[in-house]
Amino acid sequence: MLDDLFEEELVRNEKIRMIMFLSLPTTCFLAFTYSAIIIACMLAFYMPTYLLIIHDLCHLNLRTANYTLPVTKGYGYFWTVPNNFLYYFHLLYETNTISFSCLTACGMDSAFGFYVYQFSSTMRAMTFRIMNPPPTEKFSDVLKACVVKHQKLLPYRDMLEHMYGPIVFWHIVTNAVLLCALIYEMSSSFSDFNIASSFVSLTYAAIKLLQTFMYAWYGTVLTDAFEDFRNGVYFGEWHNYRLDHHVRTNIVMIMMQKPMTINAFFSSVDMIMFTNFVNTTMSYFFLLQSVGEKGK
Repeated sequence: MLDDLFEEELVRNEKIRMIMFLSLPTTCFLAFTYSAIIIACMLAFYMPTYLLIIHDLCHLNLRTANYTLPVTKGYGYFWTVPNNFLYYFHLLYETNTISFSCLTACGMDSAFGFYVYQFSSTMRAMTFRIMNPPPTEKFSDVLKACVVKHQKLLPYRDMLEHMYGPIVFWHIVTNAVLLCALIYEMSSSFSDFNIASSFVSLTYAAIKLLQTFMYAWYGTVLTDAFEDFRNGVYFGEWHNYRLDHHVRTNIVMIMMQKPMTINAFFSSVDMIMFTNFVNTTMSYFFLLQSVGEKGK
């Protein structure tokens, strides 16, 4: 398993542990920041309603007409939300729905970063071992072990792409459409400026931008780690040693391989994808703006 390959490198020595933990603070910072923003927005959605309920309970004046549902505001159903105990059923349903959605997003997006961290840290440890072979081991043995471990990592990369490729593609398409619509809505209603609605739109846009940036940055980290490993193999002294034909073939294949990337159908997940995402969003915004001006 990927955990076993990661832990195998982690327990070697202190220098390798320092190299493997080097990118951990950045990964944790992105994950915690993203999760904190989403959880704060989640609480901001439904806490006012619960605070009003608690306030009225303290004053023994519990009336459902005083409260609004946190997500639909009572307008998202095919029936009229009654002003009786069934209102609280709708309230709990919406609270659980938004909580489940937000926590799932935090978990899925952060888990991708954790898997990429395991990949990249393992490969950086392997690169360090090749570039700085320990005096107690033969370089040929170190190189052979790293080549074998690299071959073991490839199926896990394929599994990660199989799981997260469609998810990243879905986020790219939907986030581009949502950001385009938000920017167009804010620019169209600029004359009727409302601080509350503008703050909600900006916060939602920032979350979607951060979500897309996280996936792109994690993908770039994985690609850079593979490039460093390939350079380590290339500049290593493997050609001065008598290696068996199978190992030499694997070394040549590693140097000829395309960069290790996570593909979201048509595009690799990296910072170039994020740049194209922003450019596409703005292009469609200007298109909508020009169409709207012609329709006036």
